[in-house]
Order: sequence, then C-alpha cells, then structure tokens
Amino acid sequence: MATPRIAIVEDEVITSDLLATVCEREFFATVVVRESTGRSGLAAILAAEPDLVLLDISLPDVDGLAVAAEILRRQPRARVIAISALRDPLTMFRVRDLRLHGFVDKREQSVEMLKRAISAVLGGEGYFASVMTTVLEDLRCDPRAFYLVLSEYEQQILSLIGNAYTDEEVAEAVGLKPATAQSRRRDIMNKLNIHSTPKLIRYASEMGFSRLGKYLQK
Repeated sequence: MATPRIAIVEDEVITSDLLATVCEREFFATVVVRESTGRSGLAAILAAEPDLVLLDISLPDVDGLAVAAEILRRQPRARVIAISALRDPLTMFRVRDLRLHGFVDKREQSVEMLKRAISAVLGGEGYFASVMTTVLEDLRCDPRAFYLVLSEYEQQILSLIGNAYTDEEVAEAVGLKPATAQSRRRDIMNKLNIHSTPKLIRYASEMGFSRLGKYLQK
C-alpha cells in the first residue's frame, strides 16, 4: 500500500494524540481526519475517503457502531478498527455482526498490540482482542441469548427499559400505547426468563443495552 491515509474519531484528547503518533511514526501514515464526535467524524470521513478508520465506540453525541455501519455502507473499501474499553455482550455481538475489521481493547491491550492491529488490518487481515472471542463464546452457549429470543424492536425497547423508562415513557419514545408497551415489557421478560423489572434493568445494563438506550434518547 502507498502511504496509508488514516482517520481517527476519538473524544479523549490523550488517546487521539497517541493514535496519531503511532500512525505517523510507525506506519508513516497521513492522518487525514481527527474528530471528537460521531457526526463530525462521519462527515469528514465521507469527504476524505481514508484507507483506515480508528473509531472509538463511546462517543459523546451518537453511537460509534452506528457511525461504523454508515461508513461501511457508504465507503465499503474503508477498513474500520473499533477501539474501546467496552466489553459487554451487545457491543461484542455488534462488532462481529457489522463485520468490522478489528477490535482493540483499551483496558488491557498495549501500544504494541495497537501497532499489531493496525499492521494486520492495513495488510488485509483482521485483528480482534481475545476478550471478544471469550464474550461471544459465552453468548453462543446461552440458549436465551438476546439475539436468539428478542427481535430488533424488542431490543430497542429493552434499551429504553434499561434506562429506567416507565411504560408510558417507552410508549411515547417508540409510538405505542402504554398498555402495548406494558405488554411488550412482559413479552421481553418472559423470553429472557426474568421475573421482575429491577432484574430486567440490571440485565439490560450488564448486556450493554442501557448504554445504547442513552443514544436513543438524543
């Protein structure tokens, strides 16, 4: 590959500086985009058409994985590495489902692992932190895993419930009658074999739905 053109979307300045330094010094790359929000990052990436996108998942304005999906839809030649401290099952499932090219774990992985990930993905391979494999294997072994028993619509409702939405608030958010929202809540609880709303909220938090629900509120 010629000089790689790289985009960085990361709201933490220290991390963004580190990513830019690694790209420029280790790969002699040109950093063509450095943005701190999902909306500005997406607009800049669509204009610059970089070879590689280093994308934080937890952005202040929009869901980073929604940004990744839009990048891949509109620029299918771009390669995307998600960089995050998130390890919840929903995030890991979505990284796999979107067919991203890599996932780097901020919690445990070193700069050397970051360089290995960038090198692999620029070279046409994939790179995924071991935590992703572990979490997905545990999810695969669960007969009541959310992706098996809940529709996408039910998962959206669960993300709102995870933020302690009442049936009336869920109904208003998704355009239902309160009685219908209550019925959907019961359906979700039955499918997950969860028998109280507090336990359902805890499940939503542990699985990663509560984080996603915060973006749906914006």
